Amino acid sequence: MNRIKYIWILIMIYIFCSARTCNESEEATEVQKEQYTMNLMNSVKNVFTSDSLSDYFLGAYEMTAIEKLNDFAEYLRIISDTALDLRFRKHAAELVKELFVSDEIELSGWSKSYPEPGINILNDLISYSLSNGVSSWNQPMQINLIKPFTIINDSTFTGDLSFNYKSLSLSGQDTSEIASGRLVVDIYLMKKTKTFGKDRFSVWDVYLGDMNVDHEE
Repeated sequence: MNRIKYIWILIMIYIFCSARTCNESEEATEVQKEQYTMNLMNSVKNVFTSDSLSDYFLGAYEMTAIEKLNDFAEYLRIISDTALDLRFRKHAAELVKELFVSDEIELSGWSKSYPEPGINILNDLISYSLSNGVSSWNQPMQINLIKPFTIINDSTFTGDLSFNYKSLSLSGQDTSEIASGRLVVDIYLMKKTKTFGKDRFSVWDVYLGDMNVDHEE
């Protein structure tokens, strides 16, 4: 849902920046309208496939990273809730994996609130939550960009977010908060080849990485 919303935000940005006047739009022929729509979609596609990105669009991708951190927390809440249908929880588990740059990233900062110690790898955290369930979930708070996306090579940017979180009961009855300290999560903007219908494009997308305690707080 958030990815679709983000695409439409980019479309609206392009429309705002390049739209004609109302009079010009009213006078356009059907052929011109069709061509305009095609040009619009090509321009949006270019944002995702471009070899270079402006600071404006890097900022938009940084906001996407914040959304994906919140998605991660929400999906883990679903995965951990044994009152929900197992198929629904397994689907959420697959969605979680798509948020991260690798299944083997380390979540030692995040998992310290879990009842079982030493669950530091994403795959292990997901497996434990599916098998045993967890009575609480972690909600990120005060998310800040502490390192903007910086280019590493022609297909990778990296950055960092920092945030606090509170641990809440799944039942909603216990509103107590467990002090957590502050965490840092690596974020990545990477260009990868993806399939869209019959076509394949190299497109930019945002991923989360390792999540550890912020030792500079």
